[in-house]
Amino acid sequence: MKNIEIFTVYNFNHRVIHNNLEGVTHDESLTSPHEGGNSINWIMGHLLVNRNAINSYLGLPDIADENIVKYYSRGTHNIAPEHAVNLEKLMSLYDDSQKQLEQKLQETDLSGDEEKARKLAFHSFHEAYHAGQTGILRRIIGKEGAIK
Repeated sequence: MKNIEIFTVYNFNHRVIHNNLEGVTHDESLTSPHEGGNSINWIMGHLLVNRNAINSYLGLPDIADENIVKYYSRGTHNIAPEHAVNLEKLMSLYDDSQKQLEQKLQETDLSGDEEKARKLAFHSFHEAYHAGQTGILRRIIGKEGAIK
């Protein structure tokens, strides 16, 4: 298999996020820590914006539309409920993106393009960082930890 390391990280990220978000409602996804920080909803929208960058490196179409980019990009404030995309829709888009990403990574040889491989590795780390945050936020909304 081509790009096994990068493929593996994205695959684990996807599983961790799904485990952490199991049973989380849209309303719960809007909860953020009292001390500040972003909600699960913002993180998932933000990951879709991140997937746009990943897709551009691989020649895939954007997954996040203008509305998602506007409210979930780096540097934006935590999402206000009236602007939040439903969590189920965010997850559906994330899952669609995952299928496309995995297929493209399996058919693309990055061994000759160190810069592209490095960018994809960085974005996989970025996604893993936020995947971990979903586990903490799951506990903040009062649910038992999903990864044991």
